[in-house]
Amino acid sequence: MIREAKSSDGKEILGIYSHYVENTAVSFEYDVPEISEMEKRISENGEKYVFLVLEKEGHIAGYAYGGRFRDRKAYDRTVEVSVYVHKEELKNGYGSALMKELLKRLKEKGMKTAVAIVTSENEASSRAFTAMGFTYAGHLPQVGYKFGSWHGINQYFRIL
Repeated sequence: MIREAKSSDGKEILGIYSHYVENTAVSFEYDVPEISEMEKRISENGEKYVFLVLEKEGHIAGYAYGGRFRDRKAYDRTVEVSVYVHKEELKNGYGSALMKELLKRLKEKGMKTAVAIVTSENEASSRAFTAMGFTYAGHLPQVGYKFGSWHGINQYFRIL
């Protein structure tokens, strides 16, 4: 079941996200946020954008959200999207299901363009976004430094 995230989901969402922060360059964050910070992100994001979770047997198997792309007013209807799936639940189609519902709800909120930023080495996510109708828009090399290495990003977009 896909539903809107609640602040009280913060602990489970953080349990998913912490794997990506601590073990991968999928997220460029160095430190796992506190639960209170994740709860704040959920509540603040949901006010203007959308933050969804996918529940499986009473537990959160993944989440997706759209958030501010850039600060300038002209970007107000462009949204950056992200999706994270529990490491034990990968390849079950949850990421695609979450993103499909996220894009639908963002469009209903008046968003025009969705942008996805993917670490260059993350070929699975690049393939997934392309399969969901996103168009490759370019590569920026060596823009994030994590785990002693420089990482590039690939940019994708989709008109909603």
